[in-house]
Amino acid sequence: MSTTTTPDLSMSSLLNRTRDRLLASGLYLGDSSIVGKLRWVPEGRGHVLVYDPHLEHADANAADTTAELGDQAGVTSQVSDDQTDSPPPKAAKLTVIVRIDREDFWLTSDGGYIEPTAICKEIQEVKPSCALSNPAVEPASSDFPTVLQTLRILTEQCVTPGYSSGKSFFSMEKNKPPRFKVRHRLFERIESAVVGDNQAVEATSSKDDPFSYQLWPLTRERHRAELLALRHSHRLCPVPAYDLANDLLIPSTYRSCLQGAIVEIHFTLSHWGIATTKRDVYSGLIQRICILVPPVASAAAGNKRKLPLHLDTDEPPAKKERAC
Repeated sequence: MSTTTTPDLSMSSLLNRTRDRLLASGLYLGDSSIVGKLRWVPEGRGHVLVYDPHLEHADANAADTTAELGDQAGVTSQVSDDQTDSPPPKAAKLTVIVRIDREDFWLTSDGGYIEPTAICKEIQEVKPSCALSNPAVEPASSDFPTVLQTLRILTEQCVTPGYSSGKSFFSMEKNKPPRFKVRHRLFERIESAVVGDNQAVEATSSKDDPFSYQLWPLTRERHRAELLALRHSHRLCPVPAYDLANDLLIPSTYRSCLQGAIVEIHFTLSHWGIATTKRDVYSGLIQRICILVPPVASAAAGNKRKLPLHLDTDEPPAKKERAC
């Protein structure tokens, strides 16, 4: 169980300013009143949470959303022709101050991809992720229970009758503090109309660019050919994470800079149902991460055996003992 700590004055000032700014944005999850300004709308085969400042009552929104979401066809039939032809809905960018969990951390350059699995059959299906927990520093620590409650209310507003809730979003493991998970979309398909431009950029910038396909860090270098095969059809998307100087992190530093850090994070929330297992799935997609407090080196890191920088060879070698 995490223990709330008292931050120093500079950290406290930064956290308070950040919290005030996020509260003013109207999408801070530590403010339970935002539920009344958010609603689920159909997107593709699922739903996305959008911001609607004109909504006055969350209960009315919940009643409209949860009514007969049995299948996507039923939901689509409730949308007018004008809405169907309109541009895709703009997802609400929810904000929160949290700590990136040390244990459940896969927000690396390739999500720790080692070999094909039932979930990721190939590298292009990898979605790096991490769990977010109570930052254990005020004022954000007191907001975290409200954050979890707000997310639960929002997910309960978009359910499929007869389906159970999946376990990929909330993490409630025994003897561990409550957390929720977010992920990053590592690859985006390149539209055919702009493939030529992207190829040109790749060809000219890949030699020394740490964000290029050639230099992108991999857990297993043997997957380099598989990665390179995607460079003309997919765009490689760095994690939108920024350090204290507001500089974009390079891929090789994701673990050292993010694992255990206290961050301001912006993400969108989507829903879809899996018919084969009759489960509702909710997913938080990272939009931006700003480091507020860098991670502290773990105790294990300090226990590593240190090698001497110089050997004292003045001592005579030990005499060989005669065997008995």
